[in-house]
Amino acid sequence: FIFDIDGVIHNGGKPIDGVREAMMTLRAKNKMVLFMTNNATKSPDDVTTLFGKLGVHANPEEVITSATAAAGYLDSLGLHGRQVYVVGMQALVEALEARAGVRAVGGPGDGSKTREDVVNGFLPSLDPPASDIAAVVVGADFSFNYYKLAKATNYLRQNRDCLFVATNPDPRALLGPGTFVPAAGSMMQAIAVAAGRQPDIVCGKPSQSLASHLLKSRGLDPKRTCMVGDRTDTDIAFGRSVGMHTLWVASGSMTEQEAVTADRDERPHFLAPSIGVLHDLLR
Repeated sequence: FIFDIDGVIHNGGKPIDGVREAMMTLRAKNKMVLFMTNNATKSPDDVTTLFGKLGVHANPEEVITSATAAAGYLDSLGLHGRQVYVVGMQALVEALEARAGVRAVGGPGDGSKTREDVVNGFLPSLDPPASDIAAVVVGADFSFNYYKLAKATNYLRQNRDCLFVATNPDPRALLGPGTFVPAAGSMMQAIAVAAGRQPDIVCGKPSQSLASHLLKSRGLDPKRTCMVGDRTDTDIAFGRSVGMHTLWVASGSMTEQEAVTADRDERPHFLAPSIGVLHDLLR
């Protein structure tokens, strides 16, 4: 089983009903359990620490984030030592530096800057200069602002060789019942509109190449693997892209009506109120 996290395991740090029992049952039945999240604001260690507070056991090696996926992509391009401009949280910065060996600039450090910093600091040239930036990497950013939007835009427009890398396409995330917050996809699209170009790659779900790599690296048979998530356009599409079974749960950011009317390649094989159903089915 591969589980999405936000909206599946918890919402805003509060466990979904039945999650502890479901996980205990899966472990007791010796099922392989992995967690894959498009949330680039947390590291695998952050995720397992939170899980511990929720009463859910997991190891960092069982957690894949869109930040680690983006780092893996940059590492595959051999960008070690190059500078990348980051729109995102510290977890993304750390993943890129540790796993891809790049030098991250921007990130949380640009969170307090304003339009005045744009006017006073962008001319005659950017610092670092656009020619030195190998990629702009965009993830969810709780301090996304005018300065970051302007700087990312200019790096992408002034250096056509600069890669535009997004961690994930999710437009919003569920904060609580009926309340949503912008997610990485919103920031990605703001930059895309201003820069006049779409991302060169979106690294997280529903990337088929990521799904294929996951199956191969973990030795998984898609016919014996189930992707569980709350979004059809990311989680379910991710699983279906490589022939996994898919389970959609109603505990997250989409309604059942949206799930059953999704495009065929995003339509789940099974639906349930939450993953608590797995405890009842497997015990």
